[in-house]
Amino acid sequence: MTPVERAGSTASDHPPARGGRGVHLALTAAVALAVLVLGWLKRWTSDDAFINFRVVHELLAGNGPVFNAGERVEVATSPLWLAVLTVADAIVPGDAAPWTSVVLGLALTATAVTVASIAAARLWAKAPSWVVVPFGVAVFAALPPTWDFTTSGLETGLSFSWIALSFWGLVRWVQRDTPLAHRPVWLLVLLGVGPLVRPDFAVISGILLLFVVLVGAGRWWQRLLGLVFAGLLPVAYQVFRMGYYGLLVPNTAVAKESSRPLWSRGFVYLADLVAPHLLWVPALLALGLLAVLAPQARWLRREWILVVVVLAAAAVHALYVVRVGGDFMHARLLMPSVFLALCPVAALPVTRRHAAVTGTLLAGAAVWAVSSVFFLRIDYPDSVADSGLADERGFYAALAGVKNPITLADHGGAGVSAYTDQVNRAALEGRDEIVLQVVPVRPSTPMAVLAPSSGGMVFSVGNAGFYGVASSSSVFVVDGFGLTDPIASHIAPGPPGRPGHEKIFPAWYLLARYGAPELAEEVTPGLSDPAGVAASRDALSCGDAAQLIEATSGELTVGRFFSNVVHAPEMTSFRIPVDPTEARDQFC
Repeated sequence: MTPVERAGSTASDHPPARGGRGVHLALTAAVALAVLVLGWLKRWTSDDAFINFRVVHELLAGNGPVFNAGERVEVATSPLWLAVLTVADAIVPGDAAPWTSVVLGLALTATAVTVASIAAARLWAKAPSWVVVPFGVAVFAALPPTWDFTTSGLETGLSFSWIALSFWGLVRWVQRDTPLAHRPVWLLVLLGVGPLVRPDFAVISGILLLFVVLVGAGRWWQRLLGLVFAGLLPVAYQVFRMGYYGLLVPNTAVAKESSRPLWSRGFVYLADLVAPHLLWVPALLALGLLAVLAPQARWLRREWILVVVVLAAAAVHALYVVRVGGDFMHARLLMPSVFLALCPVAALPVTRRHAAVTGTLLAGAAVWAVSSVFFLRIDYPDSVADSGLADERGFYAALAGVKNPITLADHGGAGVSAYTDQVNRAALEGRDEIVLQVVPVRPSTPMAVLAPSSGGMVFSVGNAGFYGVASSSSVFVVDGFGLTDPIASHIAPGPPGRPGHEKIFPAWYLLARYGAPELAEEVTPGLSDPAGVAASRDALSCGDAAQLIEATSGELTVGRFFSNVVHAPEMTSFRIPVDPTEARDQFC
């Protein structure tokens, strides 16, 4: 490093004016407050969040991180969020998971906004400015999807915080006199846990870690050591996942066929975010501001590279989301990409040079922000579009008839609880039946029995979250879309349909898995042909299907754990033909 570079290597060498710093912090606090207020006004929890809540209950009951006691299926997409919810639920008295998830989501998103703005201000600190404005976080706060997913009960707030803290840590790292490829350890560990926040964050983690290892100083073994520090937690969890669950990825990823390229559907998902919210407007304004201000930033080469790498990571992550076909919830999976892309411009200096141009661009952003807050909306409020995309928060609020549905009672709990109480009572009475979810459900709705079961109460549902939490641990809850069942998730996919809802557990496999033996022998009015049930039962008792069932339901011995680790790749890619006869011929 040259003396000139060393002289400009830390943000503290060129601190902004004290008054300007105070204005920036005040404006950032105002944006964070706006996120809290708007998120609070839109507070809610989704059915998917309740899937996590049931796993929390099973964990605290001593049954392990499972959805159904006795069957090892990973239904939680975010191991780290599940851990946070479990600790919080263990500490807070009562059934605190729904409200805990809401409060944590709000706090984590507000924290993310604050940290990102502070990190960006540090990045731009050498620019000769008289004030720094929180441009990027204001854009983020003005987007309605931000308000929806500040809560929801899912891991989105944690996602934003991880991104912001990672960016903050990287800014501090590049501004050191000599950034090292293996130091600081906390930053490497933080970057490494991305896949534990969300599996798709492995893309972001990988790019950011590659930047640190290649740009940081050190010998080859120090670079390798940096990767070891980063990989300790995710690799340890991956080994646990493979040994405990028998898969390389969460069961939900198998059920949703997340490895299948669905570019056309993904571009529809992307357009569903960009078009109604005119997201291209703040994107162009941000590029214009970068073009005007970056030449005044006096960045070192590694600071320039950091900005490029962060933008590249955001683009690659968004491209990955597009490749897998997006999601069924409007904008949810793309919001982390948007937030990451905004991090380098989360706060921007207003310089005396080109002040008029900068002011004009910021004024344009303000006009867009006002329009976004008050006018720019999707054209399918409170419903599901023809494309299958949903205004998920609005849909569940309308369905519940409650402005802010959070607890099970809020989500039409009178009907759900009354119906599930019948199932729970039947389980206590020792009945052996397969029961179906009924839509719509009311307090007076009688229990819909499909068939006798092979043992205990089996509850086949479409809303695994709500009914899973309402059901006792003695009730085996099976999600009809495959999220909670290792066989249903591995059914071979058909043509692309609604995201996340493409696989329907065939009735013959449901009856073969959980039905009484006579269902494969005798004709029962209204049920599948016994020959199909018999073929399904034969198929599931042979070959890879039997191995999958044993891997998830057999006693977890040390030998079983290591066998699962070895066979996890093939069990992840394994698929079961919908036709039971074809499956029997293939496996047996």
